[in-house]
Amino acid sequence: MNEIAEILRREDRFLVVSHINPDGDAIGSLLGMYLALREMGKEAWALSADAVPYNYGFLPGKKAILTGSEVGSLSPRWILALDTATEARISGDIGSLRDRARLINIDHHPTTPAYGDLNLIDSQATSTAEIVYKLLTAVGCRLSADVGKCLYTGLVTDTGCFRFSGVTSHTLRIAAELLEPGLDSYDVTRHLFEEHPIARMKLEGMMLERLEILLDGKLLISTLHFEDFDRVGADHSDSENLVNRLRESRGVQAGILITGMAGGIFRVSLRSKGRLDVAAIAALLGGGGHRNAAGLRTNLPLEELKRKLVNAVAQGLE
Repeated sequence: MNEIAEILRREDRFLVVSHINPDGDAIGSLLGMYLALREMGKEAWALSADAVPYNYGFLPGKKAILTGSEVGSLSPRWILALDTATEARISGDIGSLRDRARLINIDHHPTTPAYGDLNLIDSQATSTAEIVYKLLTAVGCRLSADVGKCLYTGLVTDTGCFRFSGVTSHTLRIAAELLEPGLDSYDVTRHLFEEHPIARMKLEGMMLERLEILLDGKLLISTLHFEDFDRVGADHSDSENLVNRLRESRGVQAGILITGMAGGIFRVSLRSKGRLDVAAIAALLGGGGHRNAAGLRTNLPLEELKRKLVNAVAQGLE
């Protein structure tokens, strides 16, 4: 922490990146760090080859995010990879920069390897936004309302609006400090939870129609097909966190949503309650994440994929 804080104080020219298919913690951490560096007078760039999902469009700094074609003209000395489990999952091709820029890996996923030249991995943190907050505090940076809005978004997203396990009094103190510059919490939460397009409701209906109740009601699993999104006029980002609905029923220990992507790829989102470790289940198929929230991508046939997932959950429950 102290070494990286000193780099942020002393150095200039930072490129900030995050993971493919960014969620609230990825976008919030990316923009929070980028804006803070700019406010410190640093030369900084934010990069994400993936479009910012609609529900994060309210965040300040969004229009400054580069999409990738400009990478060759950038001259960073440091690359800050935030909330990214592996270097291969960075959204944007930074390969041409790696011979002249050092990589700092900042993350909170327990399955993240130390792939950076410097690594700040805190698996006890509720979000990468929390780590970014601590890092900027160590730098001595006075957080503006704009930076606070971005980091608060990451914190709210990855804690499920402070509902998920791991939330402590320390988490809530950080939230309070992010609100201190005058940020209205509802100005964040309404965009995250109350401004969904109708297409998302239609996707949720399809997910619930295809619900499979397995393992004596301990596992709920469902599927969204690639064609469903065109059928209802939805973007793939519209399905973000729909899987959380699958673990909300009484007696359910795990919920799994399998989403069809282009090229025969399936994205699998896993959520659990209590002690069931879905990160370990995801790791069996090349994924990772947290004990109660994990994911993976695979080209396994759908029925084989389901069978492997159900067997892994059954073993985990035993």
